[in-house]
Amino acid sequence: MNIKDNINYIGIVGVGRFGKAISEKLVEHGIRVIVMDKSGEALSSIQNKVESVIVGDATDEQTLIDSGLQYTDIVIVCYAQDLAKSILTTMLLKEIGVKKIIAKAANLLHLRILKKIGADQIVLPEADSAIRLANKIASPGFQELVELTPGYSIAEIKIPNLFIGKSLIEIHLRRNYNIDVLLIRNEDEKVNISPERDTKFKKNDILTVLGKDTDLKKFSNI
Repeated sequence: MNIKDNINYIGIVGVGRFGKAISEKLVEHGIRVIVMDKSGEALSSIQNKVESVIVGDATDEQTLIDSGLQYTDIVIVCYAQDLAKSILTTMLLKEIGVKKIIAKAANLLHLRILKKIGADQIVLPEADSAIRLANKIASPGFQELVELTPGYSIAEIKIPNLFIGKSLIEIHLRRNYNIDVLLIRNEDEKVNISPERDTKFKKNDILTVLGKDTDLKKFSNI
């Protein structure tokens, strides 16, 4: 596998509960995920679900360079409880040229340090959970919302009643709403990935869509 030849990879460093959960969620959305951890035993629990796993110490610069993570689109640093490891890994990823670094913080002081050393986005789990809950209450149409980059997200939205029985080509989601359908999940939990244009929507279908946050909100409020 030559990571450099691909542009749809996200790297995850650290396989705790947070790292495993976000890896699995990204894979569900069709994103190629590479996971790195020093523990081969930890990686064994996820290696069959992701694109690739790398056994290695993320606090060693040469190991990071050899991993190829600098060629991914985003690297998410999931070490929060070990501040030294979190800070050193983030700093080294910045130095080897990773395009965008998202890091998990344990507290506000940790968050400020990560910002100072170059993390592009910091996740403070408790605060982020509150924000997601607030967004969900404010926009009831969203089943789930995952930010990819500021202004753009992947969202799960229940099909509006207006579109039941109609096909993708009839609705023209991209032309009329500026969003793309990645997959459709029906009430029996069957998943249709990259649905054909003549696919017709049924009652209780859940769409996984990609688009600008403003366009997603408009669509969820139909």
